[in-house]
Order: sequence, then structure tokens, then C-alpha cells
Amino acid sequence: MKLIRLKITDEDGFRSLQKDFEIYFLRDFDYKHAHEFNPNILAGRNGSGKSNILEALANIFYHLDCMYADNLPDGFLKDEGNENGFDNTIGLVDAYELEYFTEIPISLMDKPIIELPQIAINQIKAHIFITKEVGAKPTIEWLNKSDYSNKSDGLSKKAIQLLLPKYVLGYSSGENELLSLPFFKTRFLHFDEYADSLRFEEPYGYPPKPEGRLVYLDKELSQAILLANLLLHNPDSEEDDLSPLLENVEIEDIDEFRLIICQDQYLELHEDILRDKVITIEELHEGKRHLTELTSNLKRSIDILKKCATCFEHRYIEQENEEDGREYLILDYKVNSATKEAFRFHFSEKPLQLFQLFQLMLELNAYVVSGTDKKRVYESKNIFINHDIYPNPLEENRVLRFKNLWIKKKGIEKSLFTKELSDGEHQFLHSLGLCLLFKNENALFLLDEPETHFNPDWKAKFITNLRHCFSNSKEVMRDMLITTHSPYLVSDSESKYVHIFEKDKDTKKVSNRFPDFQTFGSSVNKITIKVYDKPDTIGAYANSRIDALRKELETADDKEALLKRVKEEIGDSVERVLFINEILDQIDKE
Repeated sequence: MKLIRLKITDEDGFRSLQKDFEIYFLRDFDYKHAHEFNPNILAGRNGSGKSNILEALANIFYHLDCMYADNLPDGFLKDEGNENGFDNTIGLVDAYELEYFTEIPISLMDKPIIELPQIAINQIKAHIFITKEVGAKPTIEWLNKSDYSNKSDGLSKKAIQLLLPKYVLGYSSGENELLSLPFFKTRFLHFDEYADSLRFEEPYGYPPKPEGRLVYLDKELSQAILLANLLLHNPDSEEDDLSPLLENVEIEDIDEFRLIICQDQYLELHEDILRDKVITIEELHEGKRHLTELTSNLKRSIDILKKCATCFEHRYIEQENEEDGREYLILDYKVNSATKEAFRFHFSEKPLQLFQLFQLMLELNAYVVSGTDKKRVYESKNIFINHDIYPNPLEENRVLRFKNLWIKKKGIEKSLFTKELSDGEHQFLHSLGLCLLFKNENALFLLDEPETHFNPDWKAKFITNLRHCFSNSKEVMRDMLITTHSPYLVSDSESKYVHIFEKDKDTKKVSNRFPDFQTFGSSVNKITIKVYDKPDTIGAYANSRIDALRKELETADDKEALLKRVKEEIGDSVERVLFINEILDQIDKE
């Protein structure tokens, strides 16, 4: 999908964005470039409102996802007995206009080929217009539907599902609670979807994949991202998409790792199933006739993990003062070419399939959260609810654990534990790794300051590395929004994809504008001045030292000596050159 514009029409605005705030991501004369990958760079000073755009979009798509999902937990929707349930007429962003382009599924194009627009394939796109007013549910229009379909009736639920982005992906280098909230709720929806299929003894599907389209890729998923990319990596492929990861962080490969799957957590079967269930002698003896093991609906996937493993064992650990012990499946992997070949074969050479299995198993840790607490999460607007209700049990009780993940790094003879990597290396692997996983998907990426921990060289190459990630999937339409304070990201972007955010000091009104100069290829110094309103090229303390020396110049008898001190004490900079010229001017006058 490719965003066109967003307008906030709620009288109360949204966060710091006031009523009638509007941002254009793609203007009409650039519609022909919708299939090209050009991330939108949201730049500005701290508190200027740029992150609120990401939060607004995440909440809008969460609301739409809940409206059109096939699987929702009991008691989720508002009704007579549940006044605080989900109401499709009330959203956190309660009034807005949103426009975007998206790919048109073949199933929605029912006109004969000869009647379809005679345009290039990469110009075929649905123009979607969504509006919501206060007290009303959103309306979704396919504006150019008549070009591709003869059907004059409204959009069906299935059609709307297909015309929404397949994935909305959130990532923040820090703890952005506002951005993560709708994603946090979605994780519980994923768990409830899986739990309902298990309690009713219905197959969950294979490969396992949650229905919800929102995925927040935080540190809990970092090892899953790394493993999925590297295990499915084919070094002999002509399309070496992993080169940014391997070259910049200097990773050669995974050496070994362990997966521990807890297999003694249970859910209660639904009473309708229990009524007709045939009880075995073992179930009667163990007192578990009413229970089903939590990972039992993933048996096929777990069997595949076994087939890829170097070795595995089922381990029973007795617990002191407890009648039952703990049951674990422990899988060890010594990674070599055969290991990778097995993963590529069983996961159809698709890293995303392996990642989504890991994602689901990690989300099953929500079994520790009570139905009452999950209901609180669904109904809450509290931005700190994910601190009040943390869906992770003690380590030994977690459904899936990654252990002993060792990697080989260039120039280092001994393998390294992944936790030995720096913050910047983790962030680099994480941010680019998620792009590689979803590179072939109709997705919206919402990245909040993804380069915070990068060194200047990595910041300067970040856009180049992003483009490399998507270089072999040009036919896919996707969009990316990046908030940043880095002038390097701005310098690598055309001005029509750069949005400068400012907040008026008096009125607190947030505005955004396109730069009044071509940002692509502009120097970091110029961007720092024009975009971030920072005219100085040196630090504040160094600047204050120059100011102090400038005061000395006013009364100095020996200006030559002062000039020598300046050259010794102050490093090369624009400020130093300007000050030296001031001194030389005064010496010439004397």
C-alpha cells in the first residue's frame, strides 16, 4: 500500500495534532511513482508531533482490523451485556480522512481484460478513501472501482479485508508507549484466536499465522527476526538480500542455538466439546479430561522443528512439593549447510513463515493473563496498560525460549553470544531484519527513530541499506514512515518525501511542510540548519568557549597571542574559521 494523505477532523484533535491537521504523503503528480520505494521521512525537533502520525495510523488500522476480523473473542464487542466492549463507532482517532493506494487482488477484478484500463501493470492500483465522523463507524470507498469491476454494490467484508494493508508493522528504538498500545492489544487478540480454535478442537491452520494485521517488532522478537533471516539465507542465491546485515555487523553465520518449548501448559476445553468427548483411561487417571495442551494445535509445526534439529529430547523435570513435574521439548541446532537446507525445504524458503511460527509461540505466553485482565486491555486507553499487565510468565513457564544463541563474527575466532552485541548492532539487525522478513508483503512500516543507536557511518548508509532490502521486490507496493532526528536520512531523501514538523511555542499548533530546498544530496550542515533550526556546527560547550574568547578579544592587547590560543584550543569548524577571520580583521586594522 502507499499512503496519500491523512487529515484529523475531530474537534479535539489527536494527541498534539489539532483539528484539521493534514499531511500529504504522495501528491497527485507523483501517483505514477506509487510502486517505487521512497520512505517518508518525518523530521523535526523533539515534541514537534511527528510520532503522533505513526500513532494515529496504528490506531486507525487497529480499529479497522477489529471491525472486519473473522475471529474475535467472546465478550469483545459491545452489546447489551457488555457496555464497555469494542464499539465500531468510537475510535481513539475518532474523526479523520485517510487516503491510500493498494494493490487490487485478482478476485476483485471481474471486468473482461479488454475492458480494463490499458496501463502498465505497475500502474494498476485501488484508490481507497476512508472517512470517519464522531459517533459513526468508518466508511470505506474504492474510488476507482468502476475501472476494474462491474459490481455496483458496496464493498463486502471480504473485499475490505483484501483492500486493507496486509500488515501494519511497528518498531521503535525506544519505549514509545503510545505507538505500541494498539499492537499490544493485537497480541492478545492473536492469543484468543488461537485459544478459541484449541478449546473447540478446531485446526488452527498451517503454516500457522495469526489473523490480525498489526505486528509490533520489539526486543521480545529480536532473536526470532535474526534466526528467521539467517536460517533461511541461501548464500548461493543471486539475490543476496542479507548483505547489509552480514557486512555492516560483520556476522558470518549462526553457530548454534537451542529452542525450549514448554509442553505442560493447558487450556480448558469448551463445554460443548466436553459434552461429547470420549475420555481415555489416561485422561481419566490424570484428571485432565477437561484440558488440552497449549501447543497441541502446533504439532505439525513442532514436528518440523524437530526434523530441522541436530538433536532433541523430551525432558521431564520433577518439582519439589508439587504433584506434577515440568515437561519440555528441547531442540538443539548446530548450524551448518544441512541445517539451513532443512529449514529452507520445510519452510518453503520463506523466512516469514518461520518468523510467524516463532511470533505465535511467543504470543502464547499470554496464557498467564486472566480473562478479566485481557478485557481491561481491550477496553483501556491507558498508555501504560502494558506495564500493568505484562504477558510474560517466569522464564521456566514460557511456551518458547531461545537459549544459547551463538553467532560467528568476522575476525573473531570464538563465537559470540548475541547479548554481547552492542545496542547499535542489535538495532541494526532488528530494523533491517524486519524489512527483509516483510519485503514481499503489501505492508505499512511505522518506524520510530530506528537509527538512534547507530554510529554516523551507519546513519549515513541507512537509507541505502533499506533500499537494498527491497531491491528484489520492486513489484510490491509498500510504504514506510520514519521519524528521525538524523540529517543523514534527510540528505538521502528527495524533498517531496521529507516532512518537516514544527510546533508553535505559543499556540502549540503543529504544522508540517515540505522543505523549501532539495534535500537529496544536501550537506548535513545545511539540513541541520534548515530542518532542525540548529545553526551551530559544534557543541554548545565548545561554542560557549569561543564566545568567552570573543569577549577577551574586545580588550586584548596582544591579539597575535590570542590568535595562537584559538588555533591551539579550538578544533576545525566553521565557527573557528569565522572567529579567526574576526581576529585577523582587527589585527589588520591596527
